[in-house]
Amino acid sequence: MIKRYLLTLIALFLLVIGYLLTLLPLQIVRSHLSMATYGKALLIWGVLVALSFVPAVSIILKKIWFFHGKGTPLPAKELRAALLAINELNIPIRITNKRKQLVAQWRYDDRKWCEYMVAAHVSRLYELRLRFNEATHTVHASDRYRKVNFDLCPVRVKTGLLALPRPCFGLQRKKYTIEHYGNMAPSEFSFRPAEIKSPLINSILARGWNVRFTLL
Repeated sequence: MIKRYLLTLIALFLLVIGYLLTLLPLQIVRSHLSMATYGKALLIWGVLVALSFVPAVSIILKKIWFFHGKGTPLPAKELRAALLAINELNIPIRITNKRKQLVAQWRYDDRKWCEYMVAAHVSRLYELRLRFNEATHTVHASDRYRKVNFDLCPVRVKTGLLALPRPCFGLQRKKYTIEHYGNMAPSEFSFRPAEIKSPLINSILARGWNVRFTLL
């Protein structure tokens, strides 16, 4: 895992260097441009960088944060059923079908669990989105965060409309699978992203499917 962290940092550093190098020609001819023309050119450069940054980071994550599954892949239907079986457990995690993908998240609007989340001082809701590519037996996983307000818990919980992408690298490869959930008491949950991410990702890999992390 340390190697992946280092490769990610190096790739991001090189990406920034690459962007700065594309600015070099503009700086060379700056003395021959009027302030208005230079300002427009700088603005266009900034817009192009802003538009390409997120896709570029997503490509970096896809290349570096790829994990091979172990053994013969299960049929997609069986894998999805194994993950959805989590909903039958007495745990603060649920998985729902949304637009041909599975979304794992906390049961923030459940009266029992929202009180636990208030006690744990949760201020952001973590979501793990899973998209399945049956042709390559690969699950594309992305991290999302959503604002949450527990002031009216347990009567009502307010959440933000948008779940914004943000990479979360808190993955423990060897410790948890979804089978571990059955042995956990409510008080053992600290509502960290890794408590959703690690068991699900490890379980997907153990069932023969690859996992590729992406920003989008």
